[in-house]
Amino acid sequence: MMKNIRVALIAMVVPAITLLGLHELGGTPIFKGYDVGFTWQSYPGKVVISGDPEGNMSCWLRLKIRGSSTAYISQTSTNQRLRVYEEGQDNEGHWIAVVKEGQNPQEKFEWPVGGTVTVSAVDPSRQSLFLRDWYVFPSNKNFDSQKRARWRAIGFKLSLLFLGLSLIGAVLEGVDRVRAKREPFSPQACLEALIGAVEGDTPEASKRMRAVLESVLIQGVTVKDALAHLNLEPVTSMKFWFSTRREFRSRLGHLITELARYLNRL
Repeated sequence: MMKNIRVALIAMVVPAITLLGLHELGGTPIFKGYDVGFTWQSYPGKVVISGDPEGNMSCWLRLKIRGSSTAYISQTSTNQRLRVYEEGQDNEGHWIAVVKEGQNPQEKFEWPVGGTVTVSAVDPSRQSLFLRDWYVFPSNKNFDSQKRARWRAIGFKLSLLFLGLSLIGAVLEGVDRVRAKREPFSPQACLEALIGAVEGDTPEASKRMRAVLESVLIQGVTVKDALAHLNLEPVTSMKFWFSTRREFRSRLGHLITELARYLNRL
């Protein structure tokens, strides 16, 4: 059960990467519309609109403004005057179109990269203007809107959520694998740990002592055969064995004494 949960969490990386890195899936856009980076600030009698497109953009705007005024003027931060006309109204505000100056409706104007568009009430008041909804219609891109921008924000947050769940699953899987690699306690495991603690006069002597003890105690090799690999003189070989055995028996005896002391506490 826990294994399936971990696998499911790790699999969340697929929708996370899809939402974060892909613009379309199977030829179908994941999020519709061209992201123009539309933002706006409200001020008394006006709103200032910013965008973050890829370079200059030719477009026209359709905005729903909430305010007491019904007549508006507009211009870009480069002092390009724009035409504003009303498209209708409802209880939430007035729909207006912001286009290039002229007689043609929906005529696209040039929005310079890094520039802003200001929409001001003809009769300014202390009341701030608010955008209730918006559309941007670029000349060579699919339109963007408040609804589409909201879905992109939701998709980004979901991708972060999926990515976080995937990372949690990966961590849990790693912890489980580390635990699985731990060998269960056994007399041989204790013996191996004890052999690894044996120390000689030098690092080389310690290495040889451990190798001989491992051969004799774990592999079952005779003492004679275990010592033969060292290529020592017979007398030197026996002295080495007695020293090795004494060191190991000393540590083993200490361990047995301590275990007996703990046993008596039960």
